[in-house]
Amino acid sequence: MQSALNNAQTNVSKLQQLMACRIQLNVEDKPLINEPSDEPTLVALITEQLAHIAQKQLVEIRFEYQQQVRSLYLLDGLMAAQLHLHAEAYISALAQIQAETAEETNTVERCLNSALTLAKRDCTQAVNCYAQANNLASQLNVLAQAVEALSHRSLKGIAPMLDATDAAQLAEQHAKPHAEKPVKTAELGYWFTKPHQARVLSLNLFGKAPQASTAQSLILTQGTRLIPQPLLNANRLFIPISGNTLESLTVQLSQLIDSLDLSANFPDTDWLCSQGRDWFKRYQAKDELALVLMADSLEELMQEAKAMRAYIEKTQQTPAPTPAQTPATNLVFKTPAGSYFAASPLGDKGLTFVYPGVGTVYPNMFSDLHGYFPELYRELEREGDLPAMLQAEAIYQSAAYAKSAVDVKDAADMSLSQLAISGVGASYLFSRLLTRVFNIQPQLALGYSMGEAAMWASLDIWQTPHALIHATQNSAIFNQEISGPLLAVRRDWQLNEDAPLVWNSFLVRASRAEINALLTDFPRVYLAIEQGDTCILAGCEASCLQLLKRLNKRGIASNKVTAMHTQPSQSQHSAIQGFYTLGIKANACETQVRFISAAQQSTVSIDSQSIAKSIADTFCAPLNFTALINTAYNQGARLFVEVGADRQTSTLIDKIGRQLELGADGVQTQEQPILAMACNAKGSDTITSLLKCLAQLISHRVPLSLAPLMPQLAAQSATPVADKIADKTTAKTLAPHSVSTSALGHYSNVFQEGEPL
Repeated sequence: MQSALNNAQTNVSKLQQLMACRIQLNVEDKPLINEPSDEPTLVALITEQLAHIAQKQLVEIRFEYQQQVRSLYLLDGLMAAQLHLHAEAYISALAQIQAETAEETNTVERCLNSALTLAKRDCTQAVNCYAQANNLASQLNVLAQAVEALSHRSLKGIAPMLDATDAAQLAEQHAKPHAEKPVKTAELGYWFTKPHQARVLSLNLFGKAPQASTAQSLILTQGTRLIPQPLLNANRLFIPISGNTLESLTVQLSQLIDSLDLSANFPDTDWLCSQGRDWFKRYQAKDELALVLMADSLEELMQEAKAMRAYIEKTQQTPAPTPAQTPATNLVFKTPAGSYFAASPLGDKGLTFVYPGVGTVYPNMFSDLHGYFPELYRELEREGDLPAMLQAEAIYQSAAYAKSAVDVKDAADMSLSQLAISGVGASYLFSRLLTRVFNIQPQLALGYSMGEAAMWASLDIWQTPHALIHATQNSAIFNQEISGPLLAVRRDWQLNEDAPLVWNSFLVRASRAEINALLTDFPRVYLAIEQGDTCILAGCEASCLQLLKRLNKRGIASNKVTAMHTQPSQSQHSAIQGFYTLGIKANACETQVRFISAAQQSTVSIDSQSIAKSIADTFCAPLNFTALINTAYNQGARLFVEVGADRQTSTLIDKIGRQLELGADGVQTQEQPILAMACNAKGSDTITSLLKCLAQLISHRVPLSLAPLMPQLAAQSATPVADKIADKTTAKTLAPHSVSTSALGHYSNVFQEGEPL
């Protein structure tokens, strides 16, 4: 109830009255006995409260389970909406059935069908879960877990229901062949659903002696309340410190070290809440300098603070060199934990978003991100088909149900169209996260290969970027011409459709000059991409291997079939230009972002034709990523942030930056350094990777919002009566869809299907 009071729209006075007059029930965690119990079932208990709910009363069910006291709140759905209360779930139907005979085996199935009929739901709309119903307290606990699954948009919390062998067998026996199979990760990540369709969960409880013949079913639908996990906790610390001089930073670091020393005497104190948030209050965005400390514990935070202080004190004794004298890597202090300090901040004038190309997505990518930013995911669901945007069935579901390493590999080995869609989708998601959640605004943007399309889709230029999902899935360009059967290549090589064609691409550490010297001897090999000290060859696999042998170089095969950036792709130029000729938003020209294309030296004009032509020009010509970064540098780019899955382009930019900064003689040539960072990294914790990126941006004085890191600060403006009303136990809020007391099943037209997203 605390969050309800923090909502400015909530009628606090009315809520106070509800709490004061609420019906309170207490349920003990009684041990099971082999005799008939006088305890009601869960369905019976809720049914008994419908009369109170019909009278607009709030019902609180307090129950103890495994020595933990929790609460469930029941309130009429319409009244909850009128009070601007966000329920975590809605009860659409209840059903309870006794077996007609001792031999009956379909009691649970009959009960589920009855509940679905009452809820006016089809079995294909629901995720069916089964659990053994022990005493009433355990039934309430299972219900609480189901509510959490809906409010967290994740099935992780209800996975233990299928741990018991008999429960698993029952689930397999009674699961409908057409029931919804949610797209989920191996870690049971985000609960994807069809566009504009609410999540529906059928909770099916079967009896255990002495109630073995009783079956219960509850149909729950998602509520409007979302519960984000905190980004920071005792095992993920993040402390920003700002000041206008190095001395002020060292003074504050000493204060922090002293406070940590004192905290060691009070190990049970929540340091992050009691003292950590004070550092967020002290932080000033307008200060000239800033550092960020990151650590996994208070002990590590102490070490990070001491190391940072030692570095700054050393910097004070030795005047900091100018960027023209020292490579970029020597201008900052950075630790493996993520702590970061830039003595010469680069500012945000050169902040550039970099969009990676195809092939960077990976199985189960940032599968836990939704738990920290549920509002972002809800917004993306409202906009379009989120599962399709992320190609969830290929990225997540295959890994979840993989029975061998081969299955997992197949999930990563997607078609070009799938890679294109999911790559753009990942970039779109992270763009929204950075720009709308953390209020980070880039000054420039560029893309690596197909990243150029992601750039335009992600930064509010195109009117309907989601339309590209279906178009790409069904595009002959991406499925037949430059991938798949490679029809464009066959025409260029004058091959029949049934002629053998083995295509591959290879990453090789060689210069353009070395490769070009041999290309005339291999007409079916192309220098597709030049990137720093490496290049990518593409074409006939056998010819590529022969060329590599002549180079005396080892190539790393990508095993991806795409003729992009090769001579045969030029035949698709007009088709690609037409494909990406999309309407732009009315205010698109008002953007402050300057868009850079690999196809031209100047920034791209914000109009449909110019955008489409630049994309086609880039796709159909060899890509010189080194030249693209140099062009961006000449236009003011300094801080490069990779926006998408993994960190492949940021690694490349780091290498290219060192080449640009140092001449052949090792002397610094660029007047300012280049720094590249990524907001995601495969194999690393999702949130830690994001925080490391934010830490660097903060220290380089890029304006951004810290509110998502410490939302508790915003809660301080809550009404003083909150502490009196809020229950200290874990509370879950459910709103029955109806107040009818004439039947066990209840349905309401207050919230139509798909509305409470």
